[in-house]
Amino acid sequence: MRRDLFYFYPLPVQPVFDAFVQAANRKFGKQCKVDPYKTVNFGLNYSFKYNMNGGALTIHFMPYNNGTAVDMHYTIVQAFGARYQKHADDVLIFVNAVVGAQAQPVALELNQFLAYETGMPASPMTYRPQPEAQPVQQPSAPQKRFCTNCGTPTAPGAQFCTKCGKKL
Repeated sequence: MRRDLFYFYPLPVQPVFDAFVQAANRKFGKQCKVDPYKTVNFGLNYSFKYNMNGGALTIHFMPYNNGTAVDMHYTIVQAFGARYQKHADDVLIFVNAVVGAQAQPVALELNQFLAYETGMPASPMTYRPQPEAQPVQQPSAPQKRFCTNCGTPTAPGAQFCTKCGKKL
């Protein structure tokens, strides 16, 4: 199972990157593999709290709209019920406290991070807040029509009144 969670910090890459490395080392006690200012990678071990049997978390970083975009890319062995969002929230609480800023969800794609890391040109990157869920609108019932001659209700799409035969 793979999950990507995307966030934006209105700060340069270096302090955000350093805060995530601290979170991995101090908060979670993980030794991470680091590609400076691009990725942090560490393993996820069995945990009751997060319902993960194991896997990995790769955190990607890139400059983005005068700040830093972050992709938390989870690869988890547990197929059902893994609480990767809870794990991400715990990481972000620590990082937010270290950098003194709140992570903002943002709509991006993993391919943009991978293009940045490999030096390939990517589509222009601009900050777009994640759209909030729109309420589901119920389809409206079709308007009832009535014969203008006798007032009898007519079927939708009917061309003639069934009672008096007048053209509708």
